[in-house]
Amino acid sequence: MSLSRRKFLVRSVQCIVACGLFPGLSACDGITREEVTNGSVYDELVSLIGRERTEILWYASFAPSSHNVQPWTVSIKNPDSWVIGSAEDRWLTEVDPQNREMLLSIGAFLENMVTAARAHGFQVNIRLLARNPFDPELLSIELQNAQRMEYPLQRLLERRTVRTVFKNEDIDSQDFSFLVGGEEGFHYYPRHSTQAVWLDEVSVAATKLQIERENVQEELSRWIRWSDADASKYRNGLTPEAMDITGLAGWYVRNFYGSRDVLGKDFRSATVERVKQQVAQNGGWIVITSENDRISALIETGRCFERMFLRARDCSVGVHPMSQALEEPLWSEKAAEMLRLDKPPQFLLRVGYIRDYPPPVSLRMPLDDFTKLNENGKV
Repeated sequence: MSLSRRKFLVRSVQCIVACGLFPGLSACDGITREEVTNGSVYDELVSLIGRERTEILWYASFAPSSHNVQPWTVSIKNPDSWVIGSAEDRWLTEVDPQNREMLLSIGAFLENMVTAARAHGFQVNIRLLARNPFDPELLSIELQNAQRMEYPLQRLLERRTVRTVFKNEDIDSQDFSFLVGGEEGFHYYPRHSTQAVWLDEVSVAATKLQIERENVQEELSRWIRWSDADASKYRNGLTPEAMDITGLAGWYVRNFYGSRDVLGKDFRSATVERVKQQVAQNGGWIVITSENDRISALIETGRCFERMFLRARDCSVGVHPMSQALEEPLWSEKAAEMLRLDKPPQFLLRVGYIRDYPPPVSLRMPLDDFTKLNENGKV
């Protein structure tokens, strides 16, 4: 039976997407960070709390989060008193029903905030407010004047999740030491180790399981910003560039793909093939554990993760979180045993050296979308 012209084009491009071809056609790429503004509230915040405090919030917003949902909120009680919370409409209720990954993301956001605050001459005092992961208010933040601590804040802006073009070389012990900075809870498994092979296998298996679940695919479809119009409107979620779909393939999906395509059989098959290609191309895995599963421990683990992530570009190591197996009880319940860990794993990171570190592409929400002033609109 002959294919229609549209079906032929769709299937051809799905093959392109799955195989990652045409990476060099940058003229076809979509909206970039430079094409969006800081938001209309930026200047208002500068006038109310000062430029340095506003810059702290802006730098904090470049933290990583699952599906790039950017779940954080900041309520500004006064210039030096803030409350960090989470937005329920940015929770991933299907793959993260206990808000475990949300708390890890809040930890990364907090680490960016603390890092930027120190560089601007502030000490940050933190108090846990939440009693359960679903509380809207999570942390109380108090800023105090302190001595400036030098830090290359450009690292926060240049941090990037990398999904493709990893070298099949183990991570050098000195580079691993640099990445973890002497902290506990980091475990590296070289690519041919028993644990790394297991992680390769379960990452593919967990992906296959999730793509068969309609609710998971529907949730994913709500967070993919195929078009430039949606990318500009929401400035969160996964753009084609953030998924490493660039060049001709990126141009095609931005113009012809929609949320319903994510639910199609061909897209699901392409997703599995892409994950197979990814796990076949790595320098091993880094697993990060937490002390326990309490709120404070998860937030602290998110901070540790971000500190490591911010060092990755300096040693040309790509980092790709692939924690699908921890989202599925079939594997999460035995992950610690299989990885020979005595503490719960919270991050499964596929890592590898990359020849040319790409620039960051994930979009950021304007300050308007995650900050709010007190009830009077004043501070």
